[in-house]
Amino acid sequence: MQFPDLVQAKENITDLFFAEQEMAAEDVGVIASPYRICPLGAHIDHQGGPVLGMTINAYTLLAFAPTADGTVRLKSKNYPGKVAFELDRIPETTGGSWGVYARAAVLALKETYPINKGVAGVLDGMLPGCGLSSSASVLLAYIHAFAAANQIRLQPWDCVHLTQRAENKYIGLENGILDQTSIVFGHKGCLLHIDTKEKKITELPKPPGKNLYRILVAYSGYSRELTTSGYNTRVQECREAAVRLSHLAGSGSARILSDVPEKIFNLYGHKLAPDIGRRANHFFSEVQRVRKGVIAWRQGSIDEFGQLMLASCRSSMEQYECGIQPIFDLQKIVSSTDGMLGSRFMGGGFGGCVVGFVKPDRAEAAAADIQQAYRKLHPEVADAAKIYLADSADGAGFLT
Repeated sequence: MQFPDLVQAKENITDLFFAEQEMAAEDVGVIASPYRICPLGAHIDHQGGPVLGMTINAYTLLAFAPTADGTVRLKSKNYPGKVAFELDRIPETTGGSWGVYARAAVLALKETYPINKGVAGVLDGMLPGCGLSSSASVLLAYIHAFAAANQIRLQPWDCVHLTQRAENKYIGLENGILDQTSIVFGHKGCLLHIDTKEKKITELPKPPGKNLYRILVAYSGYSRELTTSGYNTRVQECREAAVRLSHLAGSGSARILSDVPEKIFNLYGHKLAPDIGRRANHFFSEVQRVRKGVIAWRQGSIDEFGQLMLASCRSSMEQYECGIQPIFDLQKIVSSTDGMLGSRFMGGGFGGCVVGFVKPDRAEAAAADIQQAYRKLHPEVADAAKIYLADSADGAGFLT
């Protein structure tokens, strides 16, 4: 199964916008904000660890036009109801769970910029709640729209920081910058190496030679909501491990695990409480997997890269201790399917997807086998569970 064609999707969302709003055609813009995968670097961006990200051809689309009266009027193709509020009286709630993202985007922007014009818009997410950073995707779509409506010129890193601000302060998710950075700086055909502490990005082009892999996205049918999962708890446990290691070493200055030298963990890690010790173990081992993954990718050793993905997933389950049973089941099915080079779950494992790299000549058959096996094991989500073959894509921007 393929994700919808972007040209056709733009036409569809524009038609839906005009069915909802009375606007001049020349006033309407369409933003495509892609989803992302993270083959390696699981759960370490909030600790300043290095990560690998890639944008894919699944998107949040937002068709919008400015409103002169300072109102925000939105409809989603994916969720019921409408969201409406005034910029000078932003409510505590927006009447629908999906409206919190528009509210958060406006509040984050208003901290720095004058926001006088609202937007009327229609949203369509190709796979919302899937664990491929659809929340960061929709936030970036809103930030682009409100900035354009108010003639604000944002630089790429502005977009990253505004999105993180919106998520941390106004949504309550204590995440890092993996999602936003991948979506802002995504480049078709490239894997991004993101140093989340130094905020440096290195593009890793697709390995030379023939097609070595296809991207497979297996959606479990269970949407994830990180603010009500154990996500924030894990973040706090990692911070606790950093502080404890710092104290054991006699420095007492670390806030996050990337502040702690690996040699300090090797010396004192055994003295940590078991739970926070496992979180620290995951962090330092995942940093090593990212480093090895960069080398394997550059050498075109996709088999080795895939084994690192599998090791990352095992560590996420055993050391980071996140996930739910259907995701474990799906990961087992995907990883054991003929032709799979490597896989791991996305979305923190709290619902969402499993993403894998599969041999091109086995991609279609693998997708069919995974769908059949998973639907048989979890018939309760048979209609919602989907298997897609995806391609890399460019980052967020306006469609012309």
